[in-house]
Amino acid sequence: MGQTADELREDIERRRENLSGTVDAIEDRVRPGRIIERRRQAVQSRIGSARDRVMGTRNQLGDRVSSAADTATSKVRDMGSEVTEMPELVADQTRGAPIIAGAVAFGVGALLALVLPETEAEHRVADQIQPQLAAATDAAKDMGRQALETAQEASQGALTELKESATEHVSEVAEHAKGAGEQVKETAKESAGSS
Repeated sequence: MGQTADELREDIERRRENLSGTVDAIEDRVRPGRIIERRRQAVQSRIGSARDRVMGTRNQLGDRVSSAADTATSKVRDMGSEVTEMPELVADQTRGAPIIAGAVAFGVGALLALVLPETEAEHRVADQIQPQLAAATDAAKDMGRQALETAQEASQGALTELKESATEHVSEVAEHAKGAGEQVKETAKESAGSS
């Protein structure tokens, strides 16, 4: 049956709104800026998911670090037979998180360096190496001085040769100029005498 004018207007308005939304959606899909933005977000999402697969999510990383630190602290405090299990424990706790593994290894190394005293052997080696380092430094300084002196002598010799060569060339040019001047005079006299 027939529709009233009001119903027709409402239907037209509803279709117009649907069509407008569809046109806006199509325009959004083909706009270059939006295409680039969608591609950028897709790449970021892929990178983020790859990072999460390798290193775990931030929550997992925080839990691993906290757990590893707590476990390592308790193990160091006990210093019993459990210390021998520490490398395996740290490896288990940090698997898939290379940055955390490096940080834990650095921390353990720093802790051991602080806890363990310097040995007598280290002091002896340092005392033995000190004179050799001083001798090597002195030798390097002497070689540097000798190289500088050699370079200065060579540059002085080259400068002297350059001055002598320049003086010789100036003399030669002066002689040629004098000879050319005399030839011009003779040619001028001959021309004047034959005219």
